[in-house]
Amino acid sequence: MSMPSASGPTEVTAPAGRAGWAGTPGTREAHELHVEFVNVFSLAGQPFSGNPLAVVTDAAALETSTMLALARQFNLSETTFVTDIEGAQAAVRIFTPTVELPFAGHPTLGTAAVLGEAASRGQSHAGDHIVLRLPAGDIPVTRDHAGYWRLVAVPGPIVAHVAGRDDLASMLQLPQDAIVGGWRVAAGVEQVLVQVTSPAAVRQAGAAVEDLVRWGRCSSGESLVYVWAFGDGVVDHAGVGSSDVREVTARLFFTQDTVVAEDPATGSAAANLGTLLAERGSSGRLEIRQGDQVARPSLLRVDYAPGTVGVAGLVHRVGHAVVTIPRD
Repeated sequence: MSMPSASGPTEVTAPAGRAGWAGTPGTREAHELHVEFVNVFSLAGQPFSGNPLAVVTDAAALETSTMLALARQFNLSETTFVTDIEGAQAAVRIFTPTVELPFAGHPTLGTAAVLGEAASRGQSHAGDHIVLRLPAGDIPVTRDHAGYWRLVAVPGPIVAHVAGRDDLASMLQLPQDAIVGGWRVAAGVEQVLVQVTSPAAVRQAGAAVEDLVRWGRCSSGESLVYVWAFGDGVVDHAGVGSSDVREVTARLFFTQDTVVAEDPATGSAAANLGTLLAERGSSGRLEIRQGDQVARPSLLRVDYAPGTVGVAGLVHRVGHAVVTIPRD
């Protein structure tokens, strides 16, 4: 999906040769859906790295309950549903297997890449600028000359976590002196961010359902805990200069029903981390490595400065499918 960038938005249209694109129900079998599969925040040259995503491109007629059922059927971190397209804007809903989310990073970039590829057929730059209308707000997404898809995060509040370092350490099964601090940040979707002293501490972290529910429960109804450390082992939040890159190692634990799972790449958490650092008055670029512990290595780029946070990554297309839902 790496295409050169363009100068402005153009109309998003249906993929060539496909009838029944979102907004035109009745032009094909009512219960036949097209699904695109992509990996988001992939590593260059490794198409099966990154975080998998399913994108249902023609979901205008679906009930909310059906969307949730499909998300549980696919059983990926998230599944997105395109419910309307107008010009270079598309209305999208995001579901985990258990809840609907107002925003999530890798579904936003992956969905924009799918729609951008469709719009670019026959016009190489046509799909490089897209706006996704999400419950959290309108999110502009662009593709740069190197093929990275980039979103601009919405502003969000930051509060210190009420849990002490001992509670956070217990939650992550780490010694207390490995914990730097904890925050709740909601730049689109709320998560608990816990900074630890080193990448080794990130790799050593674990979690149990009871502790995640107690200290990591968020407004979405899920427990979402993002544990991270600077690669240089320095805990200071001060930026090192906008032209420099600071490496971060991260993992995200979440609850799904009665188990703890780990996300391979979490764009919303990357946006929250950028928001936290920018709120301190610093600016710079982060390169976040995530997913190694679950054999899905991922790379997320974050550019942050006071008042603005961008999250970017590569998207690789895996394939597509047609899903038929039985008639009532």
